[in-house]
Amino acid sequence: MNTKMKQFADASKEKFASLENQLSGVLKPIKPRKEFVHGVAQRIQTAPRATFVDRIANWHLLAMVIAGLISLAVFLAIVGRALFSLVGKKRTA
Repeated sequence: MNTKMKQFADASKEKFASLENQLSGVLKPIKPRKEFVHGVAQRIQTAPRATFVDRIANWHLLAMVIAGLISLAVFLAIVGRALFSLVGKKRTA
């Protein structure tokens, strides 16, 4: 089984190598206009930051959200435990 996979991989490499050689002769490199390159560079440098990234950058807000979620989980656990104990007492009574 291993030799078949190796043969298949070698055949694939040969096909890719021949395709690459054909394309290297056909495709010619082009040089984009300087205005295009400058415009793309300006858009990359001045791209507005995402709102989510701005909120994560504010670590105070992130800490408050995490603390709030932990508090909610503890509160739900306490309420669930209280309800469970009340339901358990009613069954035994």
